[in-house]
Amino acid sequence: MPTFDADTTEINAFKVKDAGLYIFSQYFDQEEVFDELREWYDSEQYRFEVPTDEMDRVESFLDEYFYEVTRVATDDIETFCVVKRKYTDHADILRNSVYHTSQGNNTVFVMQDRPSAEQAVEQGATYLADTDIEFNL
Repeated sequence: MPTFDADTTEINAFKVKDAGLYIFSQYFDQEEVFDELREWYDSEQYRFEVPTDEMDRVESFLDEYFYEVTRVATDDIETFCVVKRKYTDHADILRNSVYHTSQGNNTVFVMQDRPSAEQAVEQGATYLADTDIEFNL
């Protein structure tokens, strides 16, 4: 019986503390995938916001289309976070973020994945861990 290894696309879903949901950002080029997840899509924030009690179903569905979902706990989010001074160029950073918020004179970004965080640092951001800013999603 032939076997094959399919390439999967990794999606990090970030648990939002005290909100009972996970957020993630992913472009789905298959219309049927997006249609299945449409009810949780926030078109203003360009992300999916899935209630915790629906995540098992969403993961199973996405697995059928070769998406691998990794749930990132609130305590493990720091390695995905970068900080950039407000009012500086951050369009490319924003494009690869799942969430952003202002904190004083800075903007904190939760990036889709670690390579996006590394790229943001190359574009002038700083890892959250290298700042004195406290942040919880």
